Amino acid sequence: MNAAVVTGAAKGMGRAIAARLIGDGTHVVALDVDGDALERARGELGERYEPLLGDVGDWDAHERAADAAQAAGDLRYWVNNAGVDWVGATHELDPGHIERGLRVLQVGTMYGICIAVRRMLPARTGSIVNISSIQGIASFPRYLVYGAAKGAMLMMAKSIAVDYGPYGIRCNNILPGVIETPMVYASLPPGLSREEGLRKEAELAPMLRVGQPEEIAEAVAFLLSDHASYVNGVSIAVDGGASSRCYAYPPVEVE
Repeated sequence: MNAAVVTGAAKGMGRAIAARLIGDGTHVVALDVDGDALERARGELGERYEPLLGDVGDWDAHERAADAAQAAGDLRYWVNNAGVDWVGATHELDPGHIERGLRVLQVGTMYGICIAVRRMLPARTGSIVNISSIQGIASFPRYLVYGAAKGAMLMMAKSIAVDYGPYGIRCNNILPGVIETPMVYASLPPGLSREEGLRKEAELAPMLRVGQPEEIAEAVAFLLSDHASYVNGVSIAVDGGASSRCYAYPPVEVE
């Protein structure tokens, strides 16, 4: 049986990715910090969803996830999805804010790809997908740390493709636009209903709607699969066309 590690897999895009892979017969080790959400997902997705409590900012959490995946089958897939909505303009930041954000968004992803590559090398095959963002290719207001980390993922994929393509390992990125997830719900403007908030967020995309986690999961499943066997080191936007245009954001207010 093929096995996968999916980080941030208790809710949102990570849970949808796990469900999609399970549907293909893959055993998924779901790494997340939210133990209650992991157990709920396990109850809904079944025995091929293996919950694992851990923080992606800890190297050991990735090692444990890899061990669990290899105990269940052949570790062929790894999805670095865990993230946080990390808001702050440059003049507002302090060292703690920067370090905490990068720990999850950038360092956690680098830990994941390092462990994944090491475990996949002996078999000379494997596919890694990082969930970056369109904020990795275009700046949004007050998102310095988040955007920098998501942009770093573009180079991570290229580096893995260059170094390990000869050994059968591929690494690619998905760049989501606005996707309807609990993290997006938490960031909606205060004072608006969820429906109205999502309608406002949908204005970013020419398709005039927010995306669904299952739409990200389909793109991830393609990149992981042999259907994408000659795709390596690239970043694919799944954003309803949002990154195809500029957008007139209001300026950041500075005192």
